[in-house]
Amino acid sequence: MKTLVRVQEYRKSSDNIYIIKSIQILTNKVKGYDSLEPIGTITFQQTIGEDRWYGMRFNIDTDNVGYIKKMSRLAGFIEKNSNWDSQPDEILKVIGAVEYKIFNHEFVPVSKEGEYLWDVIQHPGSLHSRIIAPNEKIAKRLLKKKPEGTTLKYNRKIIF
Repeated sequence: MKTLVRVQEYRKSSDNIYIIKSIQILTNKVKGYDSLEPIGTITFQQTIGEDRWYGMRFNIDTDNVGYIKKMSRLAGFIEKNSNWDSQPDEILKVIGAVEYKIFNHEFVPVSKEGEYLWDVIQHPGSLHSRIIAPNEKIAKRLLKKKPEGTTLKYNRKIIF
């Protein structure tokens, strides 16, 4: 199983004695495109000063019934392949997590750090999409798969 995720860790603001680890489950908005969106989260809680996580919870906040079904299947898979004491790293391994982070307002695979973000510009100068590539030569090769009349413009290096 391969699951796209974004992992975050933060202090619970209401009491400041807990740390929350959130594993955001991502999916493609439209099949065949790189645009991702969250379908739900798996959260864990940890008391500050402790080293174990507990209280795994599945959260879904969507109006898309398909996403509810996906999260339900994922929760069932996790239940069959882990136990009540499983830690977040173990869960990530069980679901075959591929980690993403937010870069330039988009979900980008952590494995792409150090590569370059290129804007694909379509006449008359509007942003069509973006390409991630290790160099301009590969970016230009990927550009050939885009619509006729698009050009490539360097945006920035990907650093998280």
